Amino acid sequence: MRPQLPPSVGGDGRRNPKASELIARGLANHIIDSNLPEGSMLPTEREMVETLGVGRTTLREALRLLETRGVIRIRPGPRGGPVVRRPRPADLGVALTLILQFEGASLADVMDARETLEPTIARLAASRVTDEQLAELAKYVRAGGASEDDPDAFLHENERFHSLVAEACRSVVLQVFSDSLKSIADGAFAGVKYSPTRRRAVLDAHARILRALQARDGAEAELAMRAHLEEARRYWESKYADLMARPVHWVH
Repeated sequence: MRPQLPPSVGGDGRRNPKASELIARGLANHIIDSNLPEGSMLPTEREMVETLGVGRTTLREALRLLETRGVIRIRPGPRGGPVVRRPRPADLGVALTLILQFEGASLADVMDARETLEPTIARLAASRVTDEQLAELAKYVRAGGASEDDPDAFLHENERFHSLVAEACRSVVLQVFSDSLKSIADGAFAGVKYSPTRRRAVLDAHARILRALQARDGAEAELAMRAHLEEARRYWESKYADLMARPVHWVH
């Protein structure tokens, strides 16, 4: 069953250069206000044209805009159409990457931002983390140790650990920006390889961060996260100096 759209989604229906943007905003608001779950089908193109009182060209432009923003995806086929999608931090990462590319930012600049942001996140997480989140973090520390000899699995556990710390700080803004920066400064994607010694050092750093969070010690959590990121930077700079100086590029 496709949800019905209120006529207000279309604004006043006037045709002007911003009509498609207004329609896109109205549709996004409708999705959120109606609490439509991911995967929900929106009304058909014909239904939306009739309900909103706009032309097909304007509607299609609005849908394309929503698709580029990660709010919907267009399902092909006779039973296809616009499907609700929940935007993700990686979507912001793509847009942010383009901005940074035009500004001439390097991977080192992104690491600067991570070194500023993530220690603060760890400090906040120490006072806000739940017992369930601590158990989940401990699971990923153990999983990282178990996958120490599997580089791909290790990198997944490493990324998930940092995402869980960001979730634990319970600030949606900080979490989104942290995950977006991680999607840009993705060493694995850029070709960074971690030696067994380096993987062990990462696990030890995660264990120190976890102990500080378990103790609800914000100052220690902040110090441990900062030391971890600074150590990562030194490793990247010593082994991949050219990568750190390389301008950010939209390659994801």
